[in-house]
Order: sequence, then structure tokens, then C-alpha cells
Amino acid sequence: MELVVIGSSSHGNGYVLNGTSEALCIEAGTKLIETKKALDFDLSKVRGCIVSHQHNDHAKYAADYACAGIRLLALPDVLEAKGITRNATAIKLGNAYKLGGFVVTPFALQHDVPCVGYVVQHSECGKVVFITDSYACQYRFKGVSHYLLEANYSDEILERNIANGRVHTGMRDRLLTSHFELQNSIRYLQASDLKAVQKVVLIHLSDGNSNEAQFVQAVREATGKRVYAAKAGMVLQLNASVI
Repeated sequence: MELVVIGSSSHGNGYVLNGTSEALCIEAGTKLIETKKALDFDLSKVRGCIVSHQHNDHAKYAADYACAGIRLLALPDVLEAKGITRNATAIKLGNAYKLGGFVVTPFALQHDVPCVGYVVQHSECGKVVFITDSYACQYRFKGVSHYLLEANYSDEILERNIANGRVHTGMRDRLLTSHFELQNSIRYLQASDLKAVQKVVLIHLSDGNSNEAQFVQAVREATGKRVYAAKAGMVLQLNASVI
């Protein structure tokens, strides 16, 4: 199965797990036309779209996806905020949802609005864990094939930007209660069962408070895994793990 990155930044987040005969959209913060292009304009294979939270860089176009006949899974406040009343399911934590061959299970994250991560399972990609826009995750998972994990900023870079006047001091307090810092991402992975993990994809890197090459190297050295930083247009092969 291919992971297609439509966008992975504060400007808009959108990903597609594109399999042989079916696909799953993750986030709706990028225009539907970009997803159509990624799928060669064949939306018939899309089994659904899962959304983490209501912020526009993750859910701005959610109503467009629902109107196009794509089943939307999101928290109730997302559906309310975006005025979505049809072709959508208000998810409940702890429940699993079947979208074609995909089984998705939401779990709670800590952000400045209600937010969830997802465990996505499919025979072609194995178990994929998706975590974005959170400063903490209390859950650990076994048998994970791939992580899509936020590494938004680095304390070192942020402090330098604050000292240089490039970033307002108030930004630090907001980031502390809303996003994964690089070392937080590393600690999360190190505390997880990585035996079956093939790839770690770092997502939602800050435009000004991150360093892609540094982040990839740091996570690779800490985990011994293949690590990538998501960027628009990237396509990665995600296969099921064999232990």
C-alpha cells in the first residue's frame, strides 16, 4: 500500500493510504481536488476519511469530502463546527469502525481542542498508528508496522527563534500544550514496542521551528528505524510487517 502525502504542515494536512483496490483518506485539511489528483480522479476506491480534530489545517474541507460521497469519521464537535449533517459518523472513543478492508480505532490525544489519533489496520499495510497535534499520548501499541507521528518543533530551535525575535514568547506556552516536541516524539517511540516497525514518518513539522534533516537523523539514531519527514507529493510504500 502507498502512503501519499497531500500536505503535512500548518498550511494543510492530508494523507491517503492508497491500496490495490481501496483507499483511505486521513485528515481533510487539503483541498479535495488534490486528493482526486493523487488517486487519478478515481474516488470510487475511497472507503472513507478520518479526521483528528476541528482545526482548519486538519478539517477545513471535511464538508467537501462528505458531499463527494466519502464517508467521514470524526468527533461530534468536528461535524458540528463544519456543519456536516450527512454521510458522516460521530466517532466514540474505544469503538472500532470498518471502512471496506480498513479497520480504524480512535484514541484520545491531548491538544487545545478535543483531538484523536487513529490505529488503522489493513491487510496491505498492517497496523499504522497516526498521531498528530498532541503534547501527550498515554497509549502504547503492539505489532505496529508504521508510525505517522508528529514531531512539530524543537525546543532548541524555538528558544533560538524567540531570542532572535522571530517568534513571540507566547508561542512557547501554546506549543507546550498542543504539539509534540522532537524529544517527546523520540521518548514516545522509545517507550513503544518497535519490533515490527518498518517505517516512522514524521508529520506536521513546523515551518520555522523545525529542521527536517536534524529531526530525521535524531529519530533514526534513537530508534534504528527507517525515518522520513512527510512533505507534499511524497509517496512511500507501507507494507504489512512479517515477524
